[in-house]
Amino acid sequence: MKSLFPSRRKPPVQIPTDTQDLFAHLPTELIILVLEQLNTSSDIISALHVCRNWRDILLSPEIWPSIADRLAPGLTTHIRERNCSVNLHAQAKVFQSALNLHHLYQSGLFSHARHHVVRLNDGSFTLSKQVSVESGGVHSLAEVPGLDPLSEELHVTHVRLYSHGRIAWWPEAWHLPYFAVVDDLRAKVRRMFLFPGQAELRGEDRRRGWKTALGEKLFVLGQEDAGVCVWHLERDEMKFVELPGGFDRCVVDGERLLFIGRRNAEVWLWEWAGEQGVREIDVAGDEPRYVPGPVRMGGQIVQGYPRPAPKWGLRFQDTDVKVDFILHPNDWRVIFVVTWDEVDLVVSEFYGGCMRARMVCPREHLAYRGMVRSRTDNAVHYLRTDRCDGHGGYVLMTAWVGEEPMCDAGHRGSIVSVCFNVHTSEFSALVHHASYQRTPAAHLWDGLLAVRVAGEDQNGLKPVVALLKPCDADEGNEATSQPGNPMPVRLIKQPSNTITPAEGNMTFVSEDGEIRPRAQSLHGMSHAFEAGGDARQAGTDAMKAEWLSGDDKTLVYVAGRDYTVWMFGEDGIPKEKKEVRLWKERFKNAIASTGRGTRA
Repeated sequence: MKSLFPSRRKPPVQIPTDTQDLFAHLPTELIILVLEQLNTSSDIISALHVCRNWRDILLSPEIWPSIADRLAPGLTTHIRERNCSVNLHAQAKVFQSALNLHHLYQSGLFSHARHHVVRLNDGSFTLSKQVSVESGGVHSLAEVPGLDPLSEELHVTHVRLYSHGRIAWWPEAWHLPYFAVVDDLRAKVRRMFLFPGQAELRGEDRRRGWKTALGEKLFVLGQEDAGVCVWHLERDEMKFVELPGGFDRCVVDGERLLFIGRRNAEVWLWEWAGEQGVREIDVAGDEPRYVPGPVRMGGQIVQGYPRPAPKWGLRFQDTDVKVDFILHPNDWRVIFVVTWDEVDLVVSEFYGGCMRARMVCPREHLAYRGMVRSRTDNAVHYLRTDRCDGHGGYVLMTAWVGEEPMCDAGHRGSIVSVCFNVHTSEFSALVHHASYQRTPAAHLWDGLLAVRVAGEDQNGLKPVVALLKPCDADEGNEATSQPGNPMPVRLIKQPSNTITPAEGNMTFVSEDGEIRPRAQSLHGMSHAFEAGGDARQAGTDAMKAEWLSGDDKTLVYVAGRDYTVWMFGEDGIPKEKKEVRLWKERFKNAIASTGRGTRA
C-alpha cells in the first residue's frame, strides 16, 4: 500500500471537531479500502462525485483497471488495446465514458428516442453525394433504373442490417437487390449505393444470390457473378474485391472483411489498407471439426417463421456442424473459429493464419448445458456471433430452453445466452426468465436481454421492448409479470425539463404466438420502452421480419419497414446550439444525481 500514491500520502493531522468534511482528512489507504467495496456503476459514479481527491484516485492508473475488470472482465484489456497510442490519463477518461454509458443503459435513461418508417423521400436525413456515381454513389433517385419512387408503398422494402449507429435497408429488395440505402442515425446523413455494372447481368442473375454486410466503417454488397463492392463509410470511397469464388457469409470488423466460400468453406481475409489483396487462411488443417465442404446459411428454422435477425452463422451441409467466425476487435492478426457439432462447443484462435489456442467449453459449464437444452423448442439453432458488450464479449447463441428450471433459484421458463470473451478466452452463460413457446427475437447487451412484448392502454395495443435482468439466485425474488398485470413503460416522447424518460402505465398482454413467439410471462424486468407502430399489425404480418439489435449507445427494434431507435449518451441530440446546451445540462444532472446522496 505504501507504493500507491506517494504524493497523496498525508501526515497525521488533528481533525478539527467542528469540521463536516471528514472525507478530506481520510488517509489514502482508507479511501482505497472504501472504494474496493464498490460493485456497481452507480456506486462508482457516486464516488466520482464525492470530491476531486476521490475522483483522482478512482481514475488513477493504479486503481481504475482493477475496478473495470471487476465490473466487466476484459474491459481493461479492451480499453488499453483500443487506446494504446494515448496516455494513461486519456485511457482513464475512456473508462469513465464507458462507465457512464453502462449506467445509462442499465438504468434505461435514453437521451433520444424516435420511430422511423423508411422512405426514400425522408426529410430527416441529408443525402450525401460524396461517393461518385462511377463508384456506386446515387445522387438522385432518377439514376436508379427500374425504381418508381411514387409507388413506394408497393415496394418490397427490407430493413436488414444495423451497426454502430447505421441502418442499412433495401427500398425494393426483390427486384432491385443491388440498390441499398445506409442511414446514419447519429449524423442524420443518408448514403445510397447502386452496385456498378449490375446492368450487364441478365434475367434472374440480377436478382439472385446477393450478399451484404455492414460494420463500423465498411458496407459490403456482392454477388458471385458480379463480384464484391466495399464502400468506406468514413472516406466515402469504394473498392472492388475479386474473390476466388462465391461466398455465403461475410464478417466485418473495422477495415477487415472475412469471407466464407460457399462451395468448400474456404476462409478469405481482406483488408482495406492491405496491399496483399485477398488472402486464404487454412483453417481445416488445425481444426478437426472444420471439414471442407459446402456450407449453407443458418437461421432459426421454424415452419412459416421468417428469420428474425441477419446475423446467423453457417452449417456444413455434409456433417451438419454449425460454424461461425469472430474477427478480433483490436488485433487484425487474430480470428476465432467457432464450431458446434452437438457434442462440443469449440472456439479456435488463429494468429497470423496459424492456430494458437483451442478453447473447449466444459460439459459441466452452464453454457454447455444451455446448448444441449436448446434443442427442446422444436427448432434448429445456429451459431450467431454478435457482440453483447463493449469489452470483447460475443453471444454465440440465445435459445428458449423450456419450462423446466435452469438455475438454482428454480424459476420456470428460461432463455439461455451462451457467450465468449475474446480478451479473457472464457465462456459464460446468462439465464433470463420468461415463458415462450420457442426462442423469440432477442438482443443481449451488458447482461440485459431485450425482447418484444405487447402492452395495451386506452388507445389499444402498443409494441413494447422489455429488458430483462439476468437471473441471480442470490438476489431476492424478482417480480413476475403475468398477462393482465400493469406494466410501467417509458414513452418515446421526452419531457422538456428532464433526461429521465416519461413513464406511462400499460397492461401486459400475451399475444397469439402462432406466427411469432410472444411472452406468456416475464420475470425480472428491468425496464420497458414504448416502440412505435401497431403491435397488432406487427404481430400478424408474417412477411415482416422482426428483430432487435444495438450497442452501448443504441437500441434498435425493427418490424418490417418500421423501426424504433433509442440512443444513450450524447448521440442523437438536436444540433441547434440552444437545444444542445439544454440537453447537456440535463445529461450532466442525470449523471451527477446518481451521487447526490453521498456527496461530502
